[in-house]
Amino acid sequence: MEKPDHLIAALADEDQRLNELIAGCPPERRERSGPGGMMGPKETIGHLAFWDSFAVAFFTRKLEGAVQRESGVDLERLNKQEMKQLRRRPWEDVLAAYRAATTDLVRFLRAHWRELSDDERAAFLTPLRHRRHHRLLLARSLRETEAAPRARRAQEG
Repeated sequence: MEKPDHLIAALADEDQRLNELIAGCPPERRERSGPGGMMGPKETIGHLAFWDSFAVAFFTRKLEGAVQRESGVDLERLNKQEMKQLRRRPWEDVLAAYRAATTDLVRFLRAHWRELSDDERAAFLTPLRHRRHHRLLLARSLRETEAAPRARRAQEG
């Protein structure tokens, strides 16, 4: 890939699909987790915002020469800490962080694509796959959340 245009277009498509999914979610549902421990809307976009920002910060430091090789960062611990923090944040702040992280990711790709090695460019497919994966999980979580009351009413009826 000589230009990031295809990747940016795919990210924009996933972003649009995720925004449409969230727009159809009732406000009272945005703050809640999904059934069986699945992430809800706020958790999903907060999680994506954190990891997109992490990727941009990591590769910015790497291009500046501040990162020689991957360190022993405990990514699972970072993820748990972030999830705990974002649950306390208001929906509007988490949504704004998601939008800013998406914008920053696209800006980074446009500004630094030629500086990245082929392996580093390929690494930026991960945010795309990550976003798609979590969008599909959120869609499932929302469907299951909507189906649960109907199933209860059917059993009671």
